[in-house]
Amino acid sequence: MTECVLTVDIGTTSLKASFITRSGEVTAYCSIPFSAPENRFVAEGWIWALKGAVDKLKNQKTDVQIKAVSVSGNGPTLVSENGLTLRWNEAPECQINLSDEADEETKRFMHSIFLPRILLFKDIFPDEFGETNKLFSGPEYLIWQLTGNAVTILPEKRFETAYWNADVLEGFGISSHMLPDFVLCGTNCGNLTDNNCDFLGLDKIPVFGTGPDFIAGLIGCGTIKKNTLCDRCGSSEGINFCTDKEIHAEGIRTLPGVKSGLWNLSVLISESASLDYEPRLEKVIQAIELLRKTASDNHLEFPSVMTVTGGQAKDEEYFKLKKSRLEKIGIKIEVMNCLDAELLGDAIVAWEKL
Repeated sequence: MTECVLTVDIGTTSLKASFITRSGEVTAYCSIPFSAPENRFVAEGWIWALKGAVDKLKNQKTDVQIKAVSVSGNGPTLVSENGLTLRWNEAPECQINLSDEADEETKRFMHSIFLPRILLFKDIFPDEFGETNKLFSGPEYLIWQLTGNAVTILPEKRFETAYWNADVLEGFGISSHMLPDFVLCGTNCGNLTDNNCDFLGLDKIPVFGTGPDFIAGLIGCGTIKKNTLCDRCGSSEGINFCTDKEIHAEGIRTLPGVKSGLWNLSVLISESASLDYEPRLEKVIQAIELLRKTASDNHLEFPSVMTVTGGQAKDEEYFKLKKSRLEKIGIKIEVMNCLDAELLGDAIVAWEKL
């Protein structure tokens, strides 16, 4: 029997899953599209997509012992207890508008990724917001369905200002009890419930929370070490540079790294996949050059190798063109043994704890 982890990543239109061994071998892989991804209650179907994925994976790899489940997904998606879903890409640029009288604690959260979306959820669905007891980020909703335990996965302690805290929530009139308590990336969130063991055809195994797909992807690409670079290219795209220096510059989003003492500098290209090859490549090159200049301005070494992951990496014609063009600016691109690095990140997180 081959021991493996069932890795699960919840996307915008589909759920991806795989069996991955401790050595990193992907022994089975599948993608299950959601029947109606625009459905306001699409999250209700995630567990059914997982059921379909487990069945497909078992057909691909029969002699397998599943040791755990590890879950990631599109983070800023919000889901109420009854499955009402505010997707991550709905009004993605919403921001908090603070008055001049805002206290310093609140100002710490002015660039939060989640807080403005919680406020948006409250504005769009006031009745449902008032009736729900818990509001989940995307992957945490599935974890709650699987285990019955409500958590919010914090990638690293410094990420708090990208989320919320109790005082700031209360200041905006939101009960802090509505948002599940923080646990760190890699936490064992509990075992599958008996009903889910029967439903999914799995043993009573632990469920680990990797958290946002952004974090899972960085882990899977290895962009958690100083002086590493990756390109996460799906429907949108982000060029990410890991460094040990906190730098803030125009056009760059700065977030804590996955590991303490490190930082992630990224340039985002929204709706990248909808662009033709040439304008898309031009934006990628501009993003790399911006990061390279920022590194140079701050006396940092810039990597010459970039790991590429995501759906766009599966487009052989575009990938060949991209490889050729980036070599001309001194960047060699590589891919992992699984082009969905989030699944590799999920596996790494789980096997580290098992």
